[in-house]
Amino acid sequence: MKQTRAALLAVPLVASILLTGCATDTKPSASPSRTTGTAPSTAAAKPSTVAPTADPNMPNAARAHTPAGAEAFVRYYFETLNAAWTVPRAGILSPLCRSSSTACTAFEKTATRLTKEGHRYDGNPLTIKFIGVLDATKPDNYEVLVNLVQERRSEIDAAGKTIITDKRRIYRVNIDLVYTRDSWSIASLKIVQ
Repeated sequence: MKQTRAALLAVPLVASILLTGCATDTKPSASPSRTTGTAPSTAAAKPSTVAPTADPNMPNAARAHTPAGAEAFVRYYFETLNAAWTVPRAGILSPLCRSSSTACTAFEKTATRLTKEGHRYDGNPLTIKFIGVLDATKPDNYEVLVNLVQERRSEIDAAGKTIITDKRRIYRVNIDLVYTRDSWSIASLKIVQ
């Protein structure tokens, strides 16, 4: 019984997107045991979505309204996600996302759960292999491709006991960014492979 509960609570990073319907930021596209691709989207984020308050700790390079700034922002986001799950620390992902991004909401929900339960990951769950801007034709909306490795990491409790171990997986992720008020934010995050 404990093992089943732990398995449900400690879903691997990207699989958590799939379970909550966040792979396309709309509806589930696969079960947690397999990933199916979705076509990349270059649609702009809806202007009615709420822009977050800028993170005061964000490096200046990640604030630049340029392709290099967009790439630096995405790198900063995943570094922040790693910290949110390894420290753990709730509340540090939301300022980097639009309210419309269900993937960001799912990641924040995991950080909140880890914090409340006194659990954490025993190492950075993600390693970035590549970041590149795919589409920068709209001045305030960029599409960024990220090649990620979900590392083989364990969620552990306060005593260091392993709750569950995530498998190592490689993913390609498209991220739609929006630039407002001197900062980038994530509008959507989609697994493409």
